[in-house]
Amino acid sequence: MDSEGLREKWHAFDIEKVFEALKSGRQGLSSADAKNRLPAYGPNELPKKKRISPAGIFLSQFKNYLVLILIGAAVISAFIGEMTNAYVILVIILFISVLGFVQEYKAERAMEALKKMVSPEARVLRDGAVRKIPVRKLVPGDIILIEAGDRVPADARLVEAINLETIESALTGESHPVSKSTNVLRENTPVAERSNMIFMGTIATRGNGMAVVGGTGTNTQIGSIAQMIQAEEEEPPLKVKFDELSKQLARIVLLASFVILLTGYLRGQDLFHMLIVAAALAVAGIPEALPFIVTVTLALGTQRMARRHAIIRRLPAVETLGSATVICSDKTGTITRGEMTVRKLYTDAFIEVTGSGYIPDGEFYRDDKKIDPAGDKHLKELLRVGMLCNNSHLEHNGGWRVIGDPTEGALLVAAKKANPDEKYPRIAELPFDSERKLMSTLHMTPRGITAFIKGAPEVMLGLCTRICDKGTIRPINSEDKERILDANRAMAKDALRVLAFAERTFGPEECREYTAECVEQNLVFMGLMGMIDPPREEVIDSIARCKSAGIKVVMITGDNKLTAAAVGRTIGLLDEDGEVLEGGEIEKMSDDELSIAARTASIYARAEPGHKLRIIDALKRNGHIVAMTGDGVNDAPALKKADIGIAMGLSGTDVAKEASDMVITDDNFATIVHAVEEGRRIYDNIRKGASYLLSITFAEVAVLFLSFVVLNYPLPLTPLQILYVNLVTEEFPALGLSVEPASRNIMSRMPRHPKEPILSNRILLYTLIMASVFFLGTFALFAYSEPEHPQNLQVAQTTAFAALIIFGLFNAMNCRDLTGSIFRTGVFTNKKLLLALSCSITAMLFAIYWEPMQGIFRTAHLGFEAWVRILLVAWTAVVVAEVMKWVFRNRHRLSM
Repeated sequence: MDSEGLREKWHAFDIEKVFEALKSGRQGLSSADAKNRLPAYGPNELPKKKRISPAGIFLSQFKNYLVLILIGAAVISAFIGEMTNAYVILVIILFISVLGFVQEYKAERAMEALKKMVSPEARVLRDGAVRKIPVRKLVPGDIILIEAGDRVPADARLVEAINLETIESALTGESHPVSKSTNVLRENTPVAERSNMIFMGTIATRGNGMAVVGGTGTNTQIGSIAQMIQAEEEEPPLKVKFDELSKQLARIVLLASFVILLTGYLRGQDLFHMLIVAAALAVAGIPEALPFIVTVTLALGTQRMARRHAIIRRLPAVETLGSATVICSDKTGTITRGEMTVRKLYTDAFIEVTGSGYIPDGEFYRDDKKIDPAGDKHLKELLRVGMLCNNSHLEHNGGWRVIGDPTEGALLVAAKKANPDEKYPRIAELPFDSERKLMSTLHMTPRGITAFIKGAPEVMLGLCTRICDKGTIRPINSEDKERILDANRAMAKDALRVLAFAERTFGPEECREYTAECVEQNLVFMGLMGMIDPPREEVIDSIARCKSAGIKVVMITGDNKLTAAAVGRTIGLLDEDGEVLEGGEIEKMSDDELSIAARTASIYARAEPGHKLRIIDALKRNGHIVAMTGDGVNDAPALKKADIGIAMGLSGTDVAKEASDMVITDDNFATIVHAVEEGRRIYDNIRKGASYLLSITFAEVAVLFLSFVVLNYPLPLTPLQILYVNLVTEEFPALGLSVEPASRNIMSRMPRHPKEPILSNRILLYTLIMASVFFLGTFALFAYSEPEHPQNLQVAQTTAFAALIIFGLFNAMNCRDLTGSIFRTGVFTNKKLLLALSCSITAMLFAIYWEPMQGIFRTAHLGFEAWVRILLVAWTAVVVAEVMKWVFRNRHRLSM
């Protein structure tokens, strides 16, 4: 029988059939057999991904199209003798490359983090004896021994399970222990419900067991996740858009440069001089500050986000988060606290319990009236049963935490809220097992030996002959049982995990042997407790803010459909139009069917890692930019696949953090909303910078083209003046725009369309109109100075030089808000931009009035009247911008 083909089906076969398929038995393998199998199956370890060398990471930074253009621009600058400009461009290239290198150097550690989850040694039966061997030498067919505290070394089918429980939260996302058995299960049983299997990397918390190894290395659940993580990453949307913009810009500028070169040559001008002019225009026409400003804006944004508990691991992730249209979130530990909490009790009526998590602060309410547990004998006794029938511990060390089973921890916290004052010594225990569905502990009390029992309500009621009724013990009847079952159903409908509690005090001659048959009968029913992993307090408001920002929140969980739906309704995620899909339903759907279902589904229950990847793919096919939050190993493939993966810093596994683009250090869902806001602000500022820089670039190219090619005027700018305008008007003002605060409505507008270019149609129209104002105004001032007369040419060129710079500086103020009036934004609210503009003005004045620079740039002294004309004409940039913004804001009203 083919064991590889059965790897996903071990849970569905009788153990003897498993032994037959694996050619093994209860005595395990012989050392010789195991040695022969190792080459065939390979070592029990996760594959080593070939790491890129530091040099390779650095060189990969030069694959950016715009960086290649900048290298060409630096070469051209050096060719025409403008070494200063060449050095500036090279510094910018180096800055971009080094920053990208630093960001990516630590980005590929997911495989190492996965390997840390695997124990270094395993206890196995070899040659009929128990031995400890390195985990990497395990092979399918080995018999492994597991006990409480062990980390499971491979995927294995249980042969024996004695009160065995494992914590599988890192794999399935659910925080409560999973009881294990050897029972045969259905073939289509989800991974989270395969109770006869144990999985590599999970931890045994109770009991012991023996299992036959069915899968090692990559042929395990965690191995499958490792292979998913190694999938090829997609290019960040921002990089794709900038590469496309760079290509288009390069074509336009190079074509214009070639036309000017050809025109000058055909008119009989010196070929070498025209080559210098064309080269200068090519350098100036490519805004080398653009990638620099994008990188700086993203880097400054990461610093701001870090102060708000969001650490960015890849710079483009900032912009991507700002454009997210869907946030997919795991339930446990992300939307919920990851801490079981008792919310409701039932004695003779329901009692609500306030408080959340493991903090033992809370109050008790019956019929909306606060009650004192100390004065309610029945309630006090119910809480005591939960506290004593318990193997967990609650401790406070900088914060409250539970050592042991989270469900038992919830019972301890509930009891501590009532300040219990009696702790009776334990003399015996009957551990929980999946057949009895009960746990009992026996204690020496003032009443004598008393058993305290907890377990499944249906089982417990069948063992109870009496009931505590408001502190009085009386026989239980069928009406009592039906009433209790109704209460159980009502609590289960609210997604509460319900346990029943009972007790029994023994007489001197009763129950000489503490067996289940003797102890667990003739019980006194005390009540029910319902508990849940509660949502975080801030989640409801955060989800509401996401909705107002046009962002859909999707919960993906390994929990059952009922629990997931109840949590979804509580936090405002599941409304009338919302749909809950289960993993089994997803498996039956084609990709197209899932894409359709994903349009309305807001919760996915019983989801496995493969399901999460299909869900993300479906959302992407629907045109969404997908952010995925998570903390477990099971989230890692989806974190890698999503446009941006967001890991939880406190509760998250190393695997999730290393696979992510961003880590939330406070595990606070609200931090994601702040990060979205910051991402939108950053993208807005990148757009502002791009619009500003391109308006200058287009104006320079257009004024040269109009003057020289179309109207046969002399060149309005010398080659060095072209480069100096480029230097003075680009870097400093664009840096000032990169720190512009967020606009007032940033979180009340819909996300931009994922395929929308950096310069949307509206912004592109604004940029082109402003560029037209610049070059028409500059040409008008140039022509007014009569440049056709040689004695006037230097003054005319200086006028055009100063006009282009002043136009640019006025437009820098315009670009602070591409929709709102600059007068409403406030002229003096961005002091860094004002400082940048001052530096640009100073540099311009030096070039015009300082004699050494006059000789270099061939500038002339400008008088007062010239400056009045320049300022008046340049002021049209502000007037036109205000008119355009008003039209954009009121376009709907104007179209009526």
